[in-house]
Amino acid sequence: MKKITFSFPAVIMISLGIQLFGLIRSLLLARDFGAYFTLDAFYLANVFTISIFSIISSAITTIIIPELNSDNDDKIKKKYITSYLTTITGISITLSVVLFIFLALGRNIVAPQFSSEVQVLFVLITLLLLISQQFRIQASFSVAFFQNEGHYIIPRFMDLIPASLPVIYLLFVHKSNIIVLSVITAISYVMETIILNKIQNRVNSNYAPTFSVIFDDKLKEMLKRTVPIFLSSAIFQVQILISNYFAGTFGQGYITLLSNTNQIMGIFQSLFILNLVNMIYPRLVREIRENLGIGLKKMVNYITVTNLIVIILVWGYIAVGHDLVQLLFVRGKFTLSNAEIVYNFSLILGIALPFTVIRDYHYRLYYSLGNTKKPMINSIQTVVFNLITLIIGSFVLHSYIIVVAPALGTLWSCINIVIKARNDKMRTNIWKIVNRYILCNIFGFSMYILITKINFSSTNLILNITVNTLIGAVYVVGILGTCVLLKKKLESSKNSSV
Repeated sequence: MKKITFSFPAVIMISLGIQLFGLIRSLLLARDFGAYFTLDAFYLANVFTISIFSIISSAITTIIIPELNSDNDDKIKKKYITSYLTTITGISITLSVVLFIFLALGRNIVAPQFSSEVQVLFVLITLLLLISQQFRIQASFSVAFFQNEGHYIIPRFMDLIPASLPVIYLLFVHKSNIIVLSVITAISYVMETIILNKIQNRVNSNYAPTFSVIFDDKLKEMLKRTVPIFLSSAIFQVQILISNYFAGTFGQGYITLLSNTNQIMGIFQSLFILNLVNMIYPRLVREIRENLGIGLKKMVNYITVTNLIVIILVWGYIAVGHDLVQLLFVRGKFTLSNAEIVYNFSLILGIALPFTVIRDYHYRLYYSLGNTKKPMINSIQTVVFNLITLIIGSFVLHSYIIVVAPALGTLWSCINIVIKARNDKMRTNIWKIVNRYILCNIFGFSMYILITKINFSSTNLILNITVNTLIGAVYVVGILGTCVLLKKKLESSKNSSV
């Protein structure tokens, strides 16, 4: 756990850097190309390729980590892991060829708003990115390997390559070219994979990348576990489409408001929840497989630590969120009343985040035991629940239902997967989770009260956010530091009395 504790701040800083590079890239592209179809073609090609392969990468990491912790000999593991990665690569190449042919022949259907010249540009960019994304399959294995070995910083640091190289190009050329940018983006993914593999080989050469396939029961079993993860991710995308569709029915601008809300909440989820859960996942796999009872007890502690961070951040957002939303979005035709809606939407989704944490850990509990079907079934049931809630609730809550429905869906999903786990004889101490959840909220609320009582306010939004965040941070560090010292004193007094 010490490795995670020391690595987590570095991982967060690197993740913030990646987010910053993404923001700078968007600003530079807007400067060079404006809101024209050329830039639309680039973004659309990214959606069709990078987003899809992110799902594949996530599934590979989820499946591989339990296999790396199996009792089999390294040589045996290498054989079936190699077969799995080679098969996934073959499937990926086949799907990529089919996708490319579909986009090339059906570009008038996919992008009818583009001119014929821009359509050709879109197809060419898609081809470049499709080729580069094949390398991410091997990169995903390297990420799983490093996480399993406790090297959390290396794979996240390597993500800076595809994030930074396009930005460096845009900064140092007088007139940027969208094709050159696409080539550099593609090359950056290839570079990331090559460097990851070289570092991986230095750590452990037993898993050097090779290509071979042995169609045995083990490969079939791994592929069967992969399919539900793909389906769960696809279902999640459907849920996003449904939410955006309903947002559009409430009037002009609501899709943008929902998008801005998801952007803010996405920072909470990608920076903190996903990073921390993914770092703990390999450790959880080992503990669950060694002793299920002890593993479940430790999972309660992991949920507590993650939720402590998340709940403090949510209460911090309640305190400084108005200024943050105003700083990020209020310009041009985006008004203060629009910002107020985004803030309120974010609060509703923020309240649900701790339940996302509990659900995600229970999903990984199942993944640790090689069961990917139960989380998939839970995801399907959640989408159905959200759809029913959206339809019924729209008559009562109007536009707010587009965030109330997924928030309630997260709570329902959390309760549902916990019940499933208990029925499967995997009982976590739910009352301990609830009690600690309440204590974390009391702690977060006291921080919020302190910030609002001091009530630092100026005309400079950045100064407001910085000072109020520092007040909260000092309070949190002070209280947690005091608790740690008291705990050590109690332990030392117990030892001396013995």
